[in-house]
Amino acid sequence: MNFKQFLDFDDSYKNIQIFVDNAFMSTFASNILVPSILFYVTCPSTNRFSLFLWYGASLTLFFLRVGIIQKLKYFLKHSTVKTPEIKKHFYMLLSTIFINTFLNLYLIINNIAEGTSYLNIFIFSTIITTLTSGAIGTLLSVFKVYLTFVLINMSLFIAALLFYAGEDFFLFSILLIIFTIINIRIAYNQHKLLSKISSLKDTFQTIYESSSDSILLIENNRFKDCNNAMVQLFQFDSKEDLLAQHISTIMPRYQEDGTLSIKKMLQIVKIAYERGHLTFEWQHIKKNGKVFWVECSLTKIYVDDKELLHAVYRDITQRKKLEKEKEAFQETLIKQVAIEVEKNRKKDKMIMYQSRLAQMGEMISMIAHQWRQPLNAITIATGVINLKASRNQLDTKTALEISNNITKFAMHLSATIDDFRNFFQTNKIKTTTNYQQMVESVLLIIESSLINHNITMNVDVRNLKQLHTYENEIKQVLLNLIKNAEDILREKEIKNPTITVIIDNYTLSVSDNAGGVPPELIEKIFDPYFSTKTKKDGTGLGLYMSKMIVEDHCGGTLSVHNNQEGATFTIILEEEQNV
Repeated sequence: MNFKQFLDFDDSYKNIQIFVDNAFMSTFASNILVPSILFYVTCPSTNRFSLFLWYGASLTLFFLRVGIIQKLKYFLKHSTVKTPEIKKHFYMLLSTIFINTFLNLYLIINNIAEGTSYLNIFIFSTIITTLTSGAIGTLLSVFKVYLTFVLINMSLFIAALLFYAGEDFFLFSILLIIFTIINIRIAYNQHKLLSKISSLKDTFQTIYESSSDSILLIENNRFKDCNNAMVQLFQFDSKEDLLAQHISTIMPRYQEDGTLSIKKMLQIVKIAYERGHLTFEWQHIKKNGKVFWVECSLTKIYVDDKELLHAVYRDITQRKKLEKEKEAFQETLIKQVAIEVEKNRKKDKMIMYQSRLAQMGEMISMIAHQWRQPLNAITIATGVINLKASRNQLDTKTALEISNNITKFAMHLSATIDDFRNFFQTNKIKTTTNYQQMVESVLLIIESSLINHNITMNVDVRNLKQLHTYENEIKQVLLNLIKNAEDILREKEIKNPTITVIIDNYTLSVSDNAGGVPPELIEKIFDPYFSTKTKKDGTGLGLYMSKMIVEDHCGGTLSVHNNQEGATFTIILEEEQNV
Protein backbone atom coordinates (compact mmCIF):
# COMPACT_ATOMS: atom_id res chain seq x y z
CA MET A 1 0.00 0.00 0.00
CA ASN A 2 1.62 3.33 -1.10
CA PHE A 3 1.10 6.69 0.53
CA LYS A 4 -1.30 7.91 -2.16
CA GLN A 5 -3.55 4.89 -1.64
CA PHE A 6 -3.32 5.40 2.11
CA LEU A 7 -4.64 8.95 1.78
CA ASP A 8 -7.36 8.06 -0.73
CA PHE A 9 -10.22 8.83 1.66
CA ASP A 10 -13.87 8.34 0.78
CA ASP A 11 -16.41 10.91 1.90
CA SER A 12 -19.15 9.65 -0.45
CA TYR A 13 -22.84 10.07 0.26
CA LYS A 14 -23.15 6.49 1.51
CA ASN A 15 -20.21 6.72 3.90
CA ILE A 16 -21.44 10.07 5.25
CA GLN A 17 -24.82 8.40 5.91
CA ILE A 18 -23.12 5.59 7.86
CA PHE A 19 -21.04 8.21 9.66
CA VAL A 20 -24.14 10.13 10.75
CA ASP A 21 -25.96 6.95 11.84
CA ASN A 22 -23.18 6.34 14.40
CA ALA A 23 -22.31 9.96 15.14
CA PHE A 24 -24.53 10.40 18.19
CA MET A 25 -22.93 7.52 20.12
CA SER A 26 -19.47 8.79 19.19
CA THR A 27 -20.41 12.31 20.30
CA PHE A 28 -21.80 11.05 23.59
CA ALA A 29 -18.62 9.06 24.28
CA SER A 30 -16.24 11.88 23.31
CA ASN A 31 -18.05 14.83 24.92
CA ILE A 32 -19.97 13.33 27.85
CA LEU A 33 -18.53 9.97 28.91
CA VAL A 34 -14.78 10.68 28.57
CA PRO A 35 -14.96 14.25 30.05
CA SER A 36 -17.00 12.96 33.01
CA ILE A 37 -14.41 10.28 33.81
CA LEU A 38 -11.54 12.76 33.40
CA PHE A 39 -13.35 15.31 35.55
CA TYR A 40 -13.64 12.75 38.34
CA VAL A 41 -9.97 11.64 38.05
CA THR A 42 -8.38 15.13 37.80
CA CYS A 43 -10.72 17.02 40.17
CA PRO A 44 -8.51 16.62 43.34
CA SER A 45 -5.32 17.90 41.67
CA THR A 46 -6.50 20.43 39.05
CA ASN A 47 -7.65 24.03 39.34
CA ARG A 48 -11.40 23.95 39.73
CA PHE A 49 -12.05 26.99 37.54
CA SER A 50 -9.99 25.60 34.67
CA LEU A 51 -11.58 22.16 35.10
CA PHE A 52 -15.16 23.52 35.07
CA LEU A 53 -14.32 25.73 32.11
CA TRP A 54 -13.01 22.69 30.23
CA TYR A 55 -15.97 20.51 31.18
CA GLY A 56 -18.43 23.24 30.23
CA ALA A 57 -16.75 23.60 26.85
CA SER A 58 -17.10 19.81 26.30
CA LEU A 59 -20.81 19.93 27.14
CA THR A 60 -21.33 22.92 24.83
CA LEU A 61 -19.49 21.10 22.08
CA PHE A 62 -21.74 18.07 22.65
CA PHE A 63 -24.94 20.06 22.02
CA LEU A 64 -23.37 21.78 19.01
CA ARG A 65 -22.41 18.42 17.48
CA VAL A 66 -25.88 16.98 18.17
CA GLY A 67 -27.46 19.98 16.40
CA ILE A 68 -25.22 19.53 13.37
CA ILE A 69 -25.98 15.78 13.33
CA GLN A 70 -29.73 16.47 13.29
CA LYS A 71 -29.30 18.88 10.38
CA LEU A 72 -27.27 16.31 8.50
CA LYS A 73 -29.92 13.65 9.06
CA TYR A 74 -32.57 16.00 7.71
CA PHE A 75 -30.63 16.74 4.52
CA LEU A 76 -29.73 13.05 4.05
CA LYS A 77 -33.38 12.01 4.42
CA HIS A 78 -34.51 14.41 1.69
CA SER A 79 -31.70 13.66 -0.76
CA THR A 80 -30.15 10.64 -2.46
CA VAL A 81 -26.87 12.33 -3.47
CA LYS A 82 -24.26 14.43 -1.69
CA THR A 83 -25.53 18.03 -1.95
CA PRO A 84 -23.61 21.19 -0.96
CA GLU A 85 -25.63 21.42 2.26
CA ILE A 86 -24.69 17.86 3.23
CA LYS A 87 -21.03 18.53 2.47
CA LYS A 88 -21.10 21.82 4.42
CA HIS A 89 -22.59 20.31 7.58
CA PHE A 90 -20.36 17.25 7.29
CA TYR A 91 -17.23 19.37 7.44
CA MET A 92 -18.77 21.44 10.26
CA LEU A 93 -19.08 18.21 12.21
CA LEU A 94 -15.46 17.34 11.46
CA SER A 95 -14.44 20.76 12.81
CA THR A 96 -16.14 20.05 16.13
CA ILE A 97 -14.19 16.78 16.35
CA PHE A 98 -10.92 18.64 15.87
CA ILE A 99 -11.97 21.21 18.49
CA ASN A 100 -12.59 18.31 20.87
CA THR A 101 -8.99 17.18 20.22
CA PHE A 102 -7.61 20.55 21.34
CA LEU A 103 -9.83 20.51 24.44
CA ASN A 104 -8.26 17.19 25.50
CA LEU A 105 -4.80 18.58 24.74
CA TYR A 106 -5.58 21.63 26.86
CA LEU A 107 -6.46 19.38 29.83
CA ILE A 108 -3.17 17.45 29.56
CA ILE A 109 -1.01 20.57 29.28
CA ASN A 110 -2.89 22.26 32.15
CA ASN A 111 -2.34 19.27 34.45
CA ILE A 112 1.36 19.06 33.61
CA ALA A 113 1.78 22.82 34.21
CA GLU A 114 0.06 22.61 37.62
CA GLY A 115 2.46 19.87 38.73
CA THR A 116 0.05 17.00 38.74
CA SER A 117 1.76 13.75 39.65
CA TYR A 118 3.11 11.68 36.80
CA LEU A 119 0.91 8.80 37.90
CA ASN A 120 -2.28 10.86 37.51
CA ILE A 121 -1.07 12.25 34.18
CA PHE A 122 -0.38 8.71 33.01
CA ILE A 123 -3.83 7.54 34.14
CA PHE A 124 -5.90 10.22 32.43
CA SER A 125 -3.60 10.17 29.36
CA THR A 126 -4.36 6.47 29.04
CA ILE A 127 -8.08 7.19 29.50
CA ILE A 128 -8.03 9.86 26.80
CA THR A 129 -6.09 7.64 24.41
CA THR A 130 -8.15 4.47 24.80
CA LEU A 131 -11.66 5.84 25.30
CA THR A 132 -11.36 8.58 22.72
CA SER A 133 -9.86 6.19 20.16
CA GLY A 134 -12.64 3.70 20.84
CA ALA A 135 -15.27 6.41 20.49
CA ILE A 136 -13.91 7.80 17.26
CA GLY A 137 -13.46 4.23 15.98
CA THR A 138 -17.22 4.06 15.46
CA LEU A 139 -16.74 6.62 12.65
CA LEU A 140 -14.58 4.40 10.45
CA SER A 141 -16.99 4.71 7.51
CA VAL A 142 -15.21 8.02 6.78
CA PHE A 143 -11.63 7.07 7.41
CA LYS A 144 -10.50 10.65 6.90
CA VAL A 145 -12.15 11.60 10.19
CA TYR A 146 -10.51 8.83 12.15
CA LEU A 147 -7.03 9.28 10.70
CA THR A 148 -7.03 13.05 11.10
CA PHE A 149 -8.25 12.83 14.68
CA VAL A 150 -5.74 10.18 15.73
CA LEU A 151 -2.75 11.82 14.06
CA ILE A 152 -3.47 15.30 15.40
CA ASN A 153 -4.57 14.10 18.82
CA MET A 154 -1.67 11.68 19.37
CA SER A 155 0.97 13.97 17.85
CA LEU A 156 0.04 16.90 20.07
CA PHE A 157 -0.43 14.62 23.05
CA ILE A 158 2.99 12.97 22.65
CA ALA A 159 4.67 16.32 21.93
CA ALA A 160 3.14 17.85 25.05
CA LEU A 161 4.29 14.92 27.20
CA LEU A 162 7.84 15.09 25.89
CA PHE A 163 8.04 18.90 26.06
CA TYR A 164 6.55 19.38 29.54
CA ALA A 165 7.22 16.06 31.27
CA GLY A 166 10.63 15.35 29.76
CA GLU A 167 12.44 12.05 29.85
CA ASP A 168 10.13 10.61 32.49
CA PHE A 169 7.50 10.00 29.79
CA PHE A 170 9.93 9.08 26.99
CA LEU A 171 9.19 5.34 27.12
CA PHE A 172 5.46 6.01 27.45
CA SER A 173 5.61 8.29 24.36
CA ILE A 174 7.34 5.56 22.33
CA LEU A 175 4.60 3.10 23.37
CA LEU A 176 1.95 5.63 22.35
CA ILE A 177 3.59 6.03 18.91
CA ILE A 178 3.61 2.25 18.42
CA PHE A 179 0.01 2.06 19.66
CA THR A 180 -0.98 4.84 17.25
CA ILE A 181 0.62 3.10 14.23
CA ILE A 182 -0.96 -0.25 15.09
CA ASN A 183 -4.31 1.40 15.76
CA ILE A 184 -4.24 3.26 12.42
CA ARG A 185 -3.28 0.07 10.57
CA ILE A 186 -6.07 -1.95 12.17
CA ALA A 187 -8.54 0.88 11.65
CA TYR A 188 -7.57 1.12 7.97
CA ASN A 189 -8.17 -2.61 7.44
CA GLN A 190 -11.50 -2.34 9.21
CA HIS A 191 -12.37 0.65 7.04
CA LYS A 192 -11.57 -1.30 3.85
CA LEU A 193 -13.64 -4.24 5.09
CA LEU A 194 -16.49 -1.91 5.94
CA SER A 195 -16.19 -0.34 2.49
CA LYS A 196 -16.39 -3.75 0.82
CA ILE A 197 -19.43 -4.65 2.88
CA SER A 198 -20.97 -1.30 2.03
CA SER A 199 -20.13 -1.83 -1.65
CA LEU A 200 -21.71 -5.29 -1.63
CA LYS A 201 -24.73 -3.88 0.12
CA ASP A 202 -24.96 -1.08 -2.46
CA THR A 203 -24.68 -3.63 -5.27
CA PHE A 204 -27.39 -5.79 -3.77
CA GLN A 205 -29.54 -2.73 -3.12
CA THR A 206 -29.09 -1.58 -6.73
CA ILE A 207 -30.05 -5.01 -8.06
CA TYR A 208 -32.90 -5.18 -5.59
CA GLU A 209 -34.31 -1.78 -6.50
CA SER A 210 -33.67 -1.88 -10.26
CA SER A 211 -34.94 -5.42 -10.79
CA SER A 212 -37.80 -5.70 -13.28
CA ASP A 213 -39.28 -8.41 -11.06
CA SER A 214 -41.33 -7.30 -8.09
CA ILE A 215 -39.60 -8.36 -4.85
CA LEU A 216 -41.14 -8.56 -1.41
CA LEU A 217 -39.77 -9.64 1.97
CA ILE A 218 -42.31 -11.23 4.33
CA GLU A 219 -41.84 -11.75 8.07
CA ASN A 220 -44.52 -13.39 10.21
CA ASN A 221 -47.10 -12.97 7.41
CA ARG A 222 -46.44 -9.22 7.25
CA PHE A 223 -44.55 -7.12 4.73
CA LYS A 224 -41.04 -6.21 5.85
CA ASP A 225 -39.61 -4.59 2.72
CA CYS A 226 -40.14 -4.36 -1.04
CA ASN A 227 -38.61 -2.78 -4.14
CA ASN A 228 -40.05 -0.07 -6.39
CA ALA A 229 -41.24 -2.61 -8.97
CA MET A 230 -43.51 -4.08 -6.28
CA VAL A 231 -44.99 -0.65 -5.54
CA GLN A 232 -45.64 -0.08 -9.24
CA LEU A 233 -47.16 -3.56 -9.66
CA PHE A 234 -49.79 -2.87 -7.02
CA GLN A 235 -50.07 0.81 -8.05
CA PHE A 236 -49.50 2.26 -4.57
CA ASP A 237 -48.21 5.80 -4.13
CA SER A 238 -45.15 4.84 -2.09
CA LYS A 239 -43.32 1.93 -0.55
CA GLU A 240 -44.55 2.94 2.91
CA ASP A 241 -48.18 2.70 1.76
CA LEU A 242 -47.68 -0.82 0.48
CA LEU A 243 -45.72 -2.03 3.52
CA ALA A 244 -48.50 -0.73 5.78
CA GLN A 245 -50.95 -3.16 4.17
CA HIS A 246 -51.79 -6.57 5.59
CA ILE A 247 -51.32 -9.42 3.15
CA SER A 248 -55.08 -10.13 3.16
CA THR A 249 -55.93 -6.63 1.88
CA ILE A 250 -54.16 -7.06 -1.48
CA MET A 251 -55.96 -10.20 -2.64
CA PRO A 252 -59.63 -11.05 -3.33
CA ARG A 253 -61.65 -12.82 -0.69
CA TYR A 254 -61.83 -15.95 -2.83
CA GLN A 255 -59.49 -17.34 -5.46
CA GLU A 256 -60.72 -18.49 -8.87
CA ASP A 257 -61.18 -22.07 -7.66
CA GLY A 258 -63.54 -20.87 -4.90
CA THR A 259 -61.14 -21.37 -1.96
CA LEU A 260 -60.81 -18.69 0.74
CA SER A 261 -57.70 -16.66 -0.17
CA ILE A 262 -56.30 -16.04 3.32
CA LYS A 263 -56.73 -19.68 4.34
CA LYS A 264 -55.07 -20.97 1.21
CA MET A 265 -52.24 -18.41 1.47
CA LEU A 266 -51.45 -19.49 5.04
CA GLN A 267 -51.18 -23.09 3.78
CA ILE A 268 -48.87 -21.99 0.96
CA VAL A 269 -46.66 -20.01 3.35
CA LYS A 270 -46.41 -23.03 5.64
CA ILE A 271 -45.38 -25.27 2.75
CA ALA A 272 -42.80 -22.69 1.60
CA TYR A 273 -41.21 -22.63 5.06
CA GLU A 274 -41.14 -26.44 5.17
CA ARG A 275 -39.76 -27.02 1.67
CA GLY A 276 -37.58 -23.91 1.47
CA HIS A 277 -39.13 -22.76 -1.79
CA LEU A 278 -42.45 -22.84 -3.65
CA THR A 279 -43.78 -21.43 -6.95
CA PHE A 280 -47.49 -20.93 -7.58
CA GLU A 281 -50.01 -18.76 -9.42
CA TRP A 282 -52.17 -16.35 -7.46
CA GLN A 283 -54.78 -13.63 -7.81
CA HIS A 284 -54.09 -10.23 -6.23
CA ILE A 285 -55.82 -6.84 -6.15
CA LYS A 286 -54.27 -3.54 -7.18
CA LYS A 287 -54.93 -0.41 -5.14
CA ASN A 288 -57.69 0.57 -7.60
CA GLY A 289 -59.49 -2.74 -6.94
CA LYS A 290 -58.54 -4.43 -10.22
CA VAL A 291 -57.90 -8.17 -9.91
CA PHE A 292 -54.80 -9.50 -11.68
CA TRP A 293 -52.74 -12.70 -11.86
CA VAL A 294 -49.16 -13.18 -10.68
CA GLU A 295 -46.66 -16.01 -10.67
CA CYS A 296 -45.08 -15.99 -7.22
CA SER A 297 -41.85 -17.72 -6.17
CA LEU A 298 -41.33 -17.98 -2.41
CA THR A 299 -37.85 -18.75 -1.01
CA LYS A 300 -36.95 -19.07 2.66
CA ILE A 301 -33.95 -16.89 3.61
CA TYR A 302 -32.22 -15.84 6.84
CA VAL A 303 -31.57 -12.20 7.71
CA ASP A 304 -30.09 -11.36 11.13
CA ASP A 305 -30.92 -14.92 12.26
CA LYS A 306 -34.58 -14.40 11.35
CA GLU A 307 -36.54 -16.56 8.93
CA LEU A 308 -38.00 -14.50 6.10
CA LEU A 309 -39.75 -15.32 2.86
CA HIS A 310 -38.25 -13.75 -0.24
CA ALA A 311 -41.13 -13.39 -2.74
CA VAL A 312 -40.65 -12.66 -6.44
CA TYR A 313 -43.81 -11.59 -8.32
CA ARG A 314 -44.33 -11.62 -12.09
CA ASP A 315 -47.50 -10.27 -13.66
CA ILE A 316 -49.00 -13.08 -15.78
CA THR A 317 -52.41 -11.50 -16.38
CA GLN A 318 -51.86 -11.42 -20.14
CA ARG A 319 -50.64 -15.01 -20.14
CA LYS A 320 -53.69 -16.17 -18.19
CA LYS A 321 -55.91 -14.25 -20.58
CA LEU A 322 -54.29 -16.02 -23.54
CA GLU A 323 -54.64 -19.37 -21.76
CA LYS A 324 -58.36 -18.77 -21.21
CA GLU A 325 -58.77 -17.70 -24.82
CA LYS A 326 -56.92 -20.85 -25.85
CA GLU A 327 -59.17 -23.01 -23.63
CA ALA A 328 -62.27 -21.29 -25.00
CA PHE A 329 -60.98 -21.78 -28.53
CA GLN A 330 -60.28 -25.45 -27.84
CA GLU A 331 -63.75 -25.94 -26.38
CA THR A 332 -65.28 -24.23 -29.41
CA LEU A 333 -63.09 -26.32 -31.68
CA ILE A 334 -64.11 -29.53 -29.92
CA LYS A 335 -67.77 -28.61 -30.24
CA GLN A 336 -67.28 -27.68 -33.89
CA VAL A 337 -65.44 -30.94 -34.55
CA ALA A 338 -68.25 -32.85 -32.84
CA ILE A 339 -70.78 -31.03 -35.03
CA GLU A 340 -68.77 -31.77 -38.16
CA VAL A 341 -68.29 -35.40 -37.14
CA GLU A 342 -72.03 -35.72 -36.64
CA LYS A 343 -72.59 -34.11 -40.04
CA ASN A 344 -70.11 -36.50 -41.63
CA ARG A 345 -71.72 -39.43 -39.84
CA LYS A 346 -75.11 -38.44 -41.21
CA LYS A 347 -73.57 -37.87 -44.63
CA ASP A 348 -71.90 -41.28 -44.52
CA LYS A 349 -75.21 -42.84 -43.53
CA MET A 350 -76.87 -41.12 -46.46
CA ILE A 351 -74.10 -42.18 -48.81
CA MET A 352 -74.32 -45.71 -47.47
CA TYR A 353 -78.08 -45.69 -47.97
CA GLN A 354 -77.76 -44.33 -51.50
CA SER A 355 -75.00 -46.83 -52.23
CA ARG A 356 -77.21 -49.66 -51.08
CA LEU A 357 -80.00 -48.40 -53.32
CA ALA A 358 -77.55 -48.31 -56.20
CA GLN A 359 -76.36 -51.81 -55.33
CA MET A 360 -79.94 -53.00 -55.18
CA GLY A 361 -80.57 -51.57 -58.63
CA GLU A 362 -77.47 -53.25 -59.99
CA MET A 363 -78.39 -56.48 -58.22
CA ILE A 364 -81.87 -56.44 -59.75
CA SER A 365 -80.27 -55.82 -63.16
CA MET A 366 -77.91 -58.76 -62.68
CA ILE A 367 -80.76 -60.98 -61.41
CA ALA A 368 -82.65 -60.05 -64.55
CA HIS A 369 -79.66 -61.20 -66.63
CA GLN A 370 -79.51 -64.48 -64.71
CA TRP A 371 -83.28 -65.09 -64.88
CA ARG A 372 -83.84 -64.10 -68.52
CA GLN A 373 -82.66 -67.41 -70.03
CA PRO A 374 -84.43 -69.73 -67.54
CA LEU A 375 -87.63 -67.67 -67.86
CA ASN A 376 -87.41 -67.85 -71.65
CA ALA A 377 -86.97 -71.60 -71.40
CA ILE A 378 -89.98 -71.89 -69.08
CA THR A 379 -92.04 -69.74 -71.49
CA ILE A 380 -91.04 -71.97 -74.40
CA ALA A 381 -91.87 -75.10 -72.39
CA THR A 382 -95.33 -73.85 -71.46
CA GLY A 383 -95.86 -72.83 -75.12
CA VAL A 384 -95.06 -76.40 -76.23
CA ILE A 385 -97.54 -77.76 -73.69
CA ASN A 386 -100.29 -75.42 -74.92
CA LEU A 387 -99.59 -76.23 -78.59
CA LYS A 388 -99.54 -80.00 -78.11
CA ALA A 389 -102.58 -79.89 -75.84
CA SER A 390 -104.55 -77.87 -78.41
CA ARG A 391 -103.78 -80.50 -81.06
CA ASN A 392 -104.39 -83.42 -78.68
CA GLN A 393 -100.75 -84.42 -79.15
CA LEU A 394 -99.67 -84.04 -75.49
CA ASP A 395 -98.70 -87.49 -74.40
CA THR A 396 -97.57 -88.51 -70.94
CA LYS A 397 -93.92 -88.83 -71.84
CA THR A 398 -93.74 -85.35 -73.34
CA ALA A 399 -95.67 -83.85 -70.41
CA LEU A 400 -93.30 -85.40 -67.89
CA GLU A 401 -90.22 -84.32 -69.82
CA ILE A 402 -91.41 -80.70 -70.12
CA SER A 403 -92.49 -80.71 -66.45
CA ASN A 404 -89.06 -81.90 -65.34
CA ASN A 405 -87.39 -79.15 -67.41
CA ILE A 406 -89.65 -76.49 -65.86
CA THR A 407 -88.73 -77.82 -62.40
CA LYS A 408 -85.00 -77.58 -63.20
CA PHE A 409 -85.44 -74.02 -64.46
CA ALA A 410 -87.37 -73.03 -61.28
CA MET A 411 -84.66 -74.57 -59.06
CA HIS A 412 -82.05 -72.57 -61.01
CA LEU A 413 -84.03 -69.39 -60.35
CA SER A 414 -84.24 -70.24 -56.63
CA ALA A 415 -80.52 -70.98 -56.47
CA THR A 416 -79.82 -67.63 -58.14
CA ILE A 417 -81.83 -65.85 -55.42
CA ASP A 418 -79.83 -67.66 -52.70
CA ASP A 419 -76.52 -66.73 -54.38
CA PHE A 420 -77.42 -63.03 -54.46
CA ARG A 421 -78.79 -63.07 -50.93
CA ASN A 422 -75.64 -64.66 -49.52
CA PHE A 423 -73.42 -62.43 -51.64
CA PHE A 424 -74.84 -59.16 -50.32
CA GLN A 425 -75.33 -60.29 -46.76
CA THR A 426 -73.12 -58.23 -44.35
CA ASN A 427 -70.56 -60.37 -42.56
CA LYS A 428 -69.07 -58.87 -39.36
CA ILE A 429 -66.74 -61.81 -38.72
CA LYS A 430 -63.45 -62.25 -40.54
CA THR A 431 -63.02 -65.48 -42.43
CA THR A 432 -60.10 -67.26 -44.04
CA THR A 433 -60.26 -67.24 -47.84
CA ASN A 434 -58.23 -66.19 -50.90
CA TYR A 435 -58.59 -63.88 -53.88
CA GLN A 436 -59.31 -66.76 -56.33
CA GLN A 437 -62.28 -68.03 -54.32
CA MET A 438 -63.72 -64.52 -54.07
CA VAL A 439 -63.29 -63.86 -57.83
CA GLU A 440 -64.99 -67.16 -58.71
CA SER A 441 -67.91 -66.25 -56.41
CA VAL A 442 -68.23 -62.85 -58.10
CA LEU A 443 -68.18 -64.40 -61.57
CA LEU A 444 -71.16 -66.55 -60.66
CA ILE A 445 -73.11 -63.31 -60.31
CA ILE A 446 -71.82 -61.28 -63.25
CA GLU A 447 -70.48 -63.82 -65.74
CA SER A 448 -73.74 -64.16 -67.68
CA SER A 449 -73.87 -60.38 -68.18
CA LEU A 450 -70.27 -60.38 -69.45
CA ILE A 451 -71.06 -63.24 -71.89
CA ASN A 452 -74.17 -61.48 -73.14
CA HIS A 453 -72.08 -58.40 -74.00
CA ASN A 454 -69.20 -60.39 -75.51
CA ILE A 455 -66.70 -59.23 -72.85
CA THR A 456 -63.70 -61.50 -72.35
CA MET A 457 -62.81 -62.20 -68.71
CA ASN A 458 -59.20 -63.26 -67.95
CA VAL A 459 -58.08 -64.39 -64.46
CA ASP A 460 -54.30 -64.73 -63.97
CA VAL A 461 -53.30 -66.36 -60.65
CA ARG A 462 -49.56 -65.89 -60.16
CA ASN A 463 -49.08 -66.41 -56.42
CA LEU A 464 -51.95 -67.33 -54.12
CA LYS A 465 -51.97 -66.46 -50.40
CA GLN A 466 -54.57 -67.15 -47.76
CA LEU A 467 -56.35 -64.02 -46.45
CA HIS A 468 -58.06 -63.37 -43.12
CA THR A 469 -60.59 -60.63 -43.87
CA TYR A 470 -64.24 -59.69 -44.31
CA GLU A 471 -64.94 -61.87 -47.34
CA ASN A 472 -68.35 -60.56 -48.43
CA GLU A 473 -67.22 -56.92 -48.26
CA ILE A 474 -64.16 -57.60 -50.46
CA LYS A 475 -66.41 -59.52 -52.90
CA GLN A 476 -68.72 -56.49 -53.14
CA VAL A 477 -65.67 -54.33 -53.98
CA LEU A 478 -64.57 -56.85 -56.67
CA LEU A 479 -68.08 -56.94 -58.10
CA ASN A 480 -68.16 -53.12 -58.24
CA LEU A 481 -64.74 -52.92 -59.97
CA ILE A 482 -65.65 -55.57 -62.58
CA LYS A 483 -69.11 -54.05 -63.14
CA ASN A 484 -67.56 -50.58 -63.62
CA ALA A 485 -65.12 -52.07 -66.17
CA GLU A 486 -68.07 -53.69 -67.96
CA ASP A 487 -70.03 -50.42 -68.04
CA ILE A 488 -67.16 -48.34 -69.45
CA LEU A 489 -66.40 -50.99 -72.09
CA ARG A 490 -70.04 -51.02 -73.17
CA GLU A 491 -70.33 -47.22 -73.04
CA LYS A 492 -67.29 -46.69 -75.27
CA GLU A 493 -68.23 -49.65 -77.47
CA ILE A 494 -64.67 -51.00 -77.34
CA LYS A 495 -63.79 -53.66 -79.91
CA ASN A 496 -62.61 -56.91 -78.34
CA PRO A 497 -63.52 -55.70 -74.79
CA THR A 498 -61.42 -57.41 -72.15
CA ILE A 499 -61.28 -57.42 -68.34
CA THR A 500 -58.16 -58.86 -66.71
CA VAL A 501 -57.83 -59.88 -63.06
CA ILE A 502 -54.27 -60.55 -61.77
CA ILE A 503 -53.72 -62.20 -58.36
CA ASP A 504 -50.21 -61.97 -56.86
CA ASN A 505 -49.79 -62.75 -53.13
CA TYR A 506 -51.78 -60.09 -51.21
CA THR A 507 -52.37 -57.91 -54.29
CA LEU A 508 -55.26 -58.08 -56.74
CA SER A 509 -55.66 -55.82 -59.78
CA VAL A 510 -58.62 -55.33 -62.14
CA SER A 511 -57.73 -53.85 -65.56
CA ASP A 512 -59.67 -53.02 -68.71
CA ASN A 513 -58.83 -51.86 -72.22
CA ALA A 514 -61.23 -48.89 -72.32
CA GLY A 515 -58.54 -46.21 -72.67
CA GLY A 516 -58.12 -45.23 -69.01
CA VAL A 517 -59.27 -42.36 -66.79
CA PRO A 518 -58.58 -38.77 -67.97
CA PRO A 519 -55.56 -37.39 -66.03
CA GLU A 520 -57.52 -34.37 -64.76
CA LEU A 521 -60.13 -36.70 -63.22
CA ILE A 522 -58.02 -39.50 -61.79
CA GLU A 523 -57.42 -37.64 -58.48
CA LYS A 524 -61.18 -37.24 -57.93
CA ILE A 525 -62.29 -40.71 -58.90
CA PHE A 526 -62.75 -41.88 -55.29
CA ASP A 527 -64.65 -38.73 -54.20
CA PRO A 528 -68.31 -39.22 -53.23
CA TYR A 529 -70.88 -38.36 -55.92
CA PHE A 530 -68.14 -38.15 -58.57
CA SER A 531 -68.71 -40.30 -61.65
CA THR A 532 -67.03 -40.66 -65.05
CA LYS A 533 -70.12 -42.31 -66.52
CA THR A 534 -72.14 -40.37 -69.04
CA LYS A 535 -75.26 -42.37 -68.35
CA LYS A 536 -77.81 -41.07 -65.93
CA ASP A 537 -77.49 -44.18 -63.81
CA GLY A 538 -74.02 -43.25 -62.47
CA THR A 539 -74.29 -42.32 -58.77
CA GLY A 540 -70.62 -41.70 -58.02
CA LEU A 541 -70.87 -43.79 -54.83
CA GLY A 542 -69.48 -47.17 -55.93
CA LEU A 543 -65.77 -46.34 -55.88
CA TYR A 544 -66.11 -44.11 -52.79
CA MET A 545 -67.77 -46.97 -50.88
CA SER A 546 -65.24 -49.47 -52.26
CA LYS A 547 -62.32 -47.39 -50.97
CA MET A 548 -64.01 -46.99 -47.60
CA ILE A 549 -64.56 -50.75 -47.33
CA VAL A 550 -60.99 -51.69 -48.27
CA GLU A 551 -59.16 -49.01 -46.26
CA ASP A 552 -61.42 -48.30 -43.26
CA HIS A 553 -62.99 -51.73 -42.71
CA CYS A 554 -60.37 -54.14 -43.99
CA GLY A 555 -57.18 -52.17 -43.28
CA GLY A 556 -55.86 -52.32 -46.86
CA THR A 557 -55.44 -49.89 -49.75
CA LEU A 558 -57.34 -49.28 -52.99
CA SER A 559 -55.66 -47.22 -55.71
CA VAL A 560 -55.95 -46.51 -59.43
CA HIS A 561 -53.54 -45.78 -62.27
CA ASN A 562 -53.64 -45.85 -66.06
CA ASN A 563 -51.85 -48.53 -68.09
CA GLN A 564 -51.18 -48.61 -71.83
CA GLU A 565 -54.69 -49.88 -72.66
CA GLY A 566 -56.90 -48.60 -69.88
CA ALA A 567 -57.32 -48.23 -66.11
CA THR A 568 -56.03 -50.54 -63.38
CA PHE A 569 -57.55 -50.71 -59.92
CA THR A 570 -55.32 -52.35 -57.28
CA ILE A 571 -56.33 -53.85 -53.92
CA ILE A 572 -53.56 -54.55 -51.37
CA LEU A 573 -54.44 -56.15 -48.04
CA GLU A 574 -51.94 -55.78 -45.17
CA GLU A 575 -49.89 -58.87 -44.38
CA GLU A 576 -50.49 -58.52 -40.62
CA GLN A 577 -54.15 -59.25 -41.24
CA ASN A 578 -53.43 -62.27 -43.42
CA VAL A 579 -52.52 -65.87 -42.64
